[in-house]
Amino acid sequence: MAIGLLAFFILFSYVNTFYNNTMSIFLVNSDYNTYLFNNNQFILPTKYKYVKLEDIPTELIYSLLWSEDREFFEHNGINIKALTRAALINIRHLSIVQGGSTITQQLSKTVYLSNERNVKRKIMDMMLAFFLERSYTKEEILEAYLNSVYLGNDISGIGAAAQRYFGKDVQDLSTEEILVLVGIINGPEIYNPYKYPDRAKSQAEILLYSLPDNFFSLQTREDIDKKIHELIFYPQSYNERYLNLIYRVKQEEELIGLKGGGYTIKTTYNKNLFDSVTLDENSSAIVLNNKTGEILSFWGGEYTVFYSNQQIGSSIKPFYYILALEKGYDVNTVLPDYSMKFGDWAPQNYDKTYRGSVTLKEALVNSINIPSIYLAMHIDISPQQSIDTIKDFLLNELGIQGVYPNDLTLSLGTLETSPYELAKAYSIFPNYGIIPSTYTISEVYDRKGNLIYKRYPQIERKVKSISNKSYSIMNSMLREVVTNGTGKRANIPDLDLHGKTGTSDTSAWFVGFTGGHVFSVLVEGEDILSSTSAVPISKDIATSLLYLSSSKEVPVYISLDTTEKKDSFFDAPIEFISKGKNVIEFLNSIKYELPINELKRKINEAINVIEYIYPDIVISVRKWEEENLIDFLEDPVAFIQNGFDLDTYLSELTINETNISKLKKAYVQLLYIYPDQALIVEKFLKENGLF
Repeated sequence: MAIGLLAFFILFSYVNTFYNNTMSIFLVNSDYNTYLFNNNQFILPTKYKYVKLEDIPTELIYSLLWSEDREFFEHNGINIKALTRAALINIRHLSIVQGGSTITQQLSKTVYLSNERNVKRKIMDMMLAFFLERSYTKEEILEAYLNSVYLGNDISGIGAAAQRYFGKDVQDLSTEEILVLVGIINGPEIYNPYKYPDRAKSQAEILLYSLPDNFFSLQTREDIDKKIHELIFYPQSYNERYLNLIYRVKQEEELIGLKGGGYTIKTTYNKNLFDSVTLDENSSAIVLNNKTGEILSFWGGEYTVFYSNQQIGSSIKPFYYILALEKGYDVNTVLPDYSMKFGDWAPQNYDKTYRGSVTLKEALVNSINIPSIYLAMHIDISPQQSIDTIKDFLLNELGIQGVYPNDLTLSLGTLETSPYELAKAYSIFPNYGIIPSTYTISEVYDRKGNLIYKRYPQIERKVKSISNKSYSIMNSMLREVVTNGTGKRANIPDLDLHGKTGTSDTSAWFVGFTGGHVFSVLVEGEDILSSTSAVPISKDIATSLLYLSSSKEVPVYISLDTTEKKDSFFDAPIEFISKGKNVIEFLNSIKYELPINELKRKINEAINVIEYIYPDIVISVRKWEEENLIDFLEDPVAFIQNGFDLDTYLSELTINETNISKLKKAYVQLLYIYPDQALIVEKFLKENGLF
């Protein structure tokens, strides 16, 4: 007896330590998250959906207790009578055929132990049940059990099972559906509704006829029996291609510190966009919202789209062409086009012909190599310095991660990078220098449906070394690439699509953008042309974008200096309008050229001149002012999303008690949404002794 007591206390102490080091019964494995498209449709069939006990039908709870543990509210976690009965049956069969477990024991096994049937596991789940009954109420144990019990097909909990097998919420289940679900608990694989629907129905029928008469209030057993056999299980269907989407979300879960499971994760993925495009195994692509940074869809393996490195060919050209525009070159600059040799390197034009000379615009639109190399050589004071300048722009200003060459071949795209990196970098063109931070998780809800995470758009980079004038010229040329150049097979009426092709020895590319989206397409293979491989795919994607969302045009901005030399709304408002010029287009063109307060002052002065002559235009100008000229202290997020420079704003800010108070509130608001901008505010406050 002494040895037995000692063994008991040692085991008790071990289980107690084990229990104290384990998790709550309400925590869920990280594999049991629910993933949604941006329209709230399931990406994959749900594995887990938390349901509160109060929302579970009384019929279901009664059926469960009748089937699994009729004395649940009477015992203390262990039912001695049931254990004795099970032991006698097991002795008679000389094997473990019945467990006699209570719901508390089953819960302890599900949460803490394995499904292995042996004496050690049985003793463990009995002792763990003892501790559970002293840590939680009966209602909490029952709720945890109903949300964790395994119901086949990788489904955990009654909520997910109701969705998967019947396409319903738990509270909407019929009596016959409830009986099927409770019956599955006895053998999730044996009574799998998808593999063995007749078995699942037969088990429900057995439970039906075992229930007492007072269980049936309005329906007879025969009526329910008939309905059981007429049941049709919700089809188990999903697109295996969706798995690649989930892999990317899993990466982001780690970045935002999401641990455990049972979460409902709403993604940025557009289901209709993804389903509308099918690519073969050699192709991959990605689409971003170039204003918010949302990853709307991608096709191909996650590694290929986000991490692989392929030479990008001529799709590199717009990046150094815009550097040339900033250096003073223009669309009519004449570039040489004849056979050249650079050390041991003798590049050629694709068509093996030479034109003697071409304009800068012709060289880009038709992707002619020799004049492009010549241009790249003259970005800076020497060929090597030019390459260093281009590389610095790509790597440090645009943030393109990849494998960089250190020679002039960079001008023909021997930079190796991924579709994701290239698409993100092209955002500078429609956004006039702004690259948004990309993301796939927009919202996260905990197991009880509470919103615990929401992502807001953030600016990752703002390229300040390029003027709006250069961006406008470049956008004009990239539009012509699609209308008349190497990308014309991607052109679609009514879509303001811009883009650039690229071809290397082992890949073909097309990177395109509209006012609201940017995408890149990669086709891998030898001896392929972008015009016949990547461009047709791009047209399919662009067509989907046209039909799935409103088409936004790429804005065209003109520098303030150029505008004021010609016609300025501010200098002569009445004359400007009388010539038929568009005031809103003018305001858009100089939006970033003046500080907000000065722009407001000029607008007010102009309105004072035209308010009685053109009242309709005054209304539209006031509306534009309300939407665009948002004061930072009133709405910091909107100010930043409008693309205004915070340093400039703060340098002109009047320091008084009211403004300081608002500035500190703005700092707190930005800290987790736009941390880079919050640092600017923090620096300003510290420099003025206010932090």
